[in-house]
Amino acid sequence: MLSSFLMILFFVNIKTAVRSCAPSEFFVDGQCCFMCSPGSSVFRACTQDSITSCIPCTRGTYTEEPNGLLKCFPCKNCDQAVGLAVLHKCQLQKNTICGPLNGYFCSGKARDGGCDKGQKHTVCRAGERVKSQGSAESDTRCEGCPEGTFSTKDMSLNCTPWTDCALNGKVKHTEGSSTADVQCQKTSVGLIVGLTVGLLCVCLVAGVFIYLKNKGTFSRNQSSETGDKETEGPDLPIQESMLPASNNANHRLKAAVTPCLQPSLTSKR
Repeated sequence: MLSSFLMILFFVNIKTAVRSCAPSEFFVDGQCCFMCSPGSSVFRACTQDSITSCIPCTRGTYTEEPNGLLKCFPCKNCDQAVGLAVLHKCQLQKNTICGPLNGYFCSGKARDGGCDKGQKHTVCRAGERVKSQGSAESDTRCEGCPEGTFSTKDMSLNCTPWTDCALNGKVKHTEGSSTADVQCQKTSVGLIVGLTVGLLCVCLVAGVFIYLKNKGTFSRNQSSETGDKETEGPDLPIQESMLPASNNANHRLKAAVTPCLQPSLTSKR
């Protein structure tokens, strides 16, 4: 019973002593000691004969407020695995402040005003356009391409209107979509006209070729017939006139030769 009473009295005395310390003091060993300033911690607490001895925080540690701590707090690590990067480096009097990586936004706020978790920005795919760009504080916002437009690349800022086939004198062959343009083809009338014109051109060329060929053949035949007539015409009279002359010449030759041959013939006899 007595021991319980003494225990209660001990705690009451401690609370009284703590309550009696000033805001810039801390209670230790039954007395109030002055706190160490931000960026340091307690090296040796005060005694009845000495004041508190403080030591600066080592690298990678900090304290932000006056304290009676025996050790400084470790600096925060900005883990890239959760999308974080160092926004402000740790200092003796200030903890590290993390922010989202480039291409990420903060999806979890920290009590010190930094970020505890980053999330990658949404990618607007083909068939969509970027409604608002992502930032360190917010995600990218996408929206589908309106009817009659399309986009073929990721993160397109605008959607392209479908091609109007009629403006080019064509008709629609394939319907467009949010990711593809309309496919056009020539109209049937235009195709028929084109084929007709082409056929007429072929026929015209063939006709001219045949005409020139026939004209050349006719000219050669006419020239040949004219030449034949010129050759045959004079020959017939010449042959007729030459036949008697030829016979007379033979007779004269025979008459001239006979006297010369006769002595020979006589001697042979």
